[in-house]
Amino acid sequence: MLFFALWYLLGSLVHVKFGLTNNHIYEAIGTTSLFAASRDLWISVVMPHIVFFALLLAAFELATGILMLSKGRYVNIGLTASVLFNVFLVQLGLEFPETACSGRDFLLNRLSTLLFALLQLPLFWVHFDKSFPELLRTRLH
Repeated sequence: MLFFALWYLLGSLVHVKFGLTNNHIYEAIGTTSLFAASRDLWISVVMPHIVFFALLLAAFELATGILMLSKGRYVNIGLTASVLFNVFLVQLGLEFPETACSGRDFLLNRLSTLLFALLQLPLFWVHFDKSFPELLRTRLH
């Protein structure tokens, strides 16, 4: 769980930096979507307001990471947000230009996010009775 939480917390920082200083990197993402509607939405709505959407993504990732470090149902909320976000990324793609629906497109743009989502599924059956800070305090005393 710690790996996934840190992934989101660090990702949040990356999206703040890129959203404010290097936001043109997000342009290619819209080109790899499986659906024309997503591509059109990316070009017409997201990119003209990319600073806002990058900071919104950073806030989402920060919240998801914090929830994953919590306990009880809050962890499940964070896991649910993470899995659904990664399923969304499967259809959106990761900006590597390839022929849509080809084997290379799947390998480059979709497989990693699909695996990231699938690897988290077993965590829904784990009971997180202590938050990460509580576990640290317990081990340090």
